[in-house]
Amino acid sequence: MPRPRTLLLAAALAGAMAPQAVLAASPPKTPAPAAAPALDPAAAAALDRMGAYLRSLKAFDVHVETASDVILNSGQRIQTERTVDYAVETPNRLAARIEGPRGVVNLTYDGAAFTVAGEDGYYAQAPLTGSISTLLGKAYTAYGIDFPLQDLFRWGDPSAVTPRPSEGFRVGSAKVGGVATDHYAFRQPGVDFQVWIDQGDKPLPRKMVITSLTDPAQPQYVAVMSWNLAPRHADGQFTFKPAPGAKKIRFRDEPAAK
Repeated sequence: MPRPRTLLLAAALAGAMAPQAVLAASPPKTPAPAAAPALDPAAAAALDRMGAYLRSLKAFDVHVETASDVILNSGQRIQTERTVDYAVETPNRLAARIEGPRGVVNLTYDGAAFTVAGEDGYYAQAPLTGSISTLLGKAYTAYGIDFPLQDLFRWGDPSAVTPRPSEGFRVGSAKVGGVATDHYAFRQPGVDFQVWIDQGDKPLPRKMVITSLTDPAQPQYVAVMSWNLAPRHADGQFTFKPAPGAKKIRFRDEPAAK
């Protein structure tokens, strides 16, 4: 951190003064202030409140605008953008529409089957039961599918294995999409992340910035969220129905039917 200009000036003057004069001009020593805790309890409590509130929601829609850094072999940084629209009914119904540079992908889960469908008429489907948390874990471990912004479903979930931040503090206040928020910064192994939390009685995350510390280029992921806590989900919205002519394919590593 740059030293204050007054200290820099004092140091320069001290170099030109005789040792006796420096000693005479030195102020009496005072005890150093106690260091602030690495993880501010108030910041940790804000994160816990947000997680508890997210887990209390029975149904919601959230629209997410994202930007991700991609680091080329040359070291050049490229930013890609995509949108994600989630429709959720806990504990076991989820639909997601993901639109990015490679087109649109739809993910649906109705508590009985998980489906991935593209715009090209191809889809893959597998039987699955359990909570949304079960879906997230199975989709990744079995099929290599990583749902965008999974933290929305894992914060405050007792079964989540996400490590608790080792450092964190409140940065200040800011408006995100016209909403007053508290801005916090946290650090955990390999990752720095910032979150802007709604200051109202609904402590929703309004923005996140995640910075990877494991890559020297420190690529970032930015997400800005808009929420609807009173959605009207259509009948069958979470159950995939293939269009005429749609073609079913296997998930990656899924054994072929005998």
